[in-house]
Amino acid sequence: MNNEELKCLLAKFYDGETTEEEEKYLRALFSADLVPEGFETEKDYILFCLANGHMEEPSPMLEENILKAIDDSERLTVRPKTNKFLLLTISSAAAVILILLGTYFFIESRSAFRDTYSDPEIAYAETMKILFDVSSRLNKGARTLQPVSKLSEITNLSLEKLNESSILINKSIMKLNKLEKVAVDKRISDTGIIVK
Repeated sequence: MNNEELKCLLAKFYDGETTEEEEKYLRALFSADLVPEGFETEKDYILFCLANGHMEEPSPMLEENILKAIDDSERLTVRPKTNKFLLLTISSAAAVILILLGTYFFIESRSAFRDTYSDPEIAYAETMKILFDVSSRLNKGARTLQPVSKLSEITNLSLEKLNESSILINKSIMKLNKLEKVAVDKRISDTGIIVK
């Protein structure tokens, strides 16, 4: 068989139109060690197809099974969305109810101020008791601050002493300035040069 006939036979094989005798011929040709020149690359593919080429016909129910599987997968994907929607709706309703209840109790607690004592004398006595307790605690806290007040007094005395010292220093500096001026004036009078 020449190369042109082999090319036609291979085209027929690729189109799936070869007979069993032609396939046997191709198997024998490509199984031999000497493959026609130019067809070496197709050897492995042709032998693979011929060895595994017998395929069974699909069952007549194949199309129905595929459509059923598609419908089942669509139902499974729709169900979680409805569950999410239902969960979102329920949680939103619960949040609204909680907000309304919280608002109701907040307003109710503010508007319904009730007097805890029916007798004004008992209320006055309790108020005085609480105020006395607060006063004694404040006094106790003030007593613990007495050392701090003593420290403050010492600080004020120290600042006064420093202030007195700075006044004395300023007076001494003024006296020195006067002495310096007298010394300069004496030098001017001795030398006769006027210095400004």
